[in-house]
Amino acid sequence: MNLSVPDELIARKMAKIADGVGLLRVEHIILGMGRHPIGFIRDGDEEEFIEKLYSDLKIVVDAFYPKIVYIRTLDAPTDEFRNMKGGEDEPYEHNPMLGWRGIRRGLDQPELLRAEFRTIKRLVEENYTNIGVMLPLVHHPDQISEAKAVATEVGLIPHKDIKFGIMVETPASAIIIEDMIKKGLDFISFGTNDLTQYTLALDRNNERVAKYFTEKHPAVLKLIKDVIVACNKHGVETSICGQAGSDPEVVKKLVGYGITSVSANPDAVLKVRETVARAEQQLILDAARRNK
Repeated sequence: MNLSVPDELIARKMAKIADGVGLLRVEHIILGMGRHPIGFIRDGDEEEFIEKLYSDLKIVVDAFYPKIVYIRTLDAPTDEFRNMKGGEDEPYEHNPMLGWRGIRRGLDQPELLRAEFRTIKRLVEENYTNIGVMLPLVHHPDQISEAKAVATEVGLIPHKDIKFGIMVETPASAIIIEDMIKKGLDFISFGTNDLTQYTLALDRNNERVAKYFTEKHPAVLKLIKDVIVACNKHGVETSICGQAGSDPEVVKKLVGYGITSVSANPDAVLKVRETVARAEQQLILDAARRNK
């Protein structure tokens, strides 16, 4: 399941239904702090920031243990930071969704990425072996290397109990997925909302073009299929955490492509589980018929 708000009651309830958390959004936790994350660090309050982030992440990691929880590092556009205390210096961007966000910001402000990695390391040191780290909006293999260097600096890498992966949400990362894999990935997860809007060159929040937005576009599905095939070839796990992961029609196609797992919104988990079961059963029946 996808999870934004680390509510203990919800997490423990969903842990009985879902096989893990395919996407835990760090930005929702950070935005909820009411103070710009860089403000914490530059004012000498990095430990306070880490403690707040750690407490919320632990709620989910503990509730789902030993089921996997994939934690995505900060991915919020600049306009969402501007109204926070200490956010006065955030740049104005004409299209924040195409701007300074995701791993781009993380590498430009390594002190923030370092604090996130230190927080996750603290959980790992408490013997939580069910954590994966996802880098958002990657578009070049070097970004993986640079992020791993920061993780190594704080001691998060190498660690046998941590999985490391990326979001595939840019056409660039999908097209050169084999180059990404060479940087050492345990998993990838599709962010189909961004992958679709970047592939189709449209703003999904623009009412005039929203009618053209569909993850079922042949170009989007081809990128997804090619990535899954390449990852399966190299033993890299694949998942999806975008809106399409809650669409039974798309999920059926993903199972056929050979995807490892599907992460859906909480209200769609049971429906998607049923869809996956039916799709897998159909694959088994088709294989049996071919082998007669």
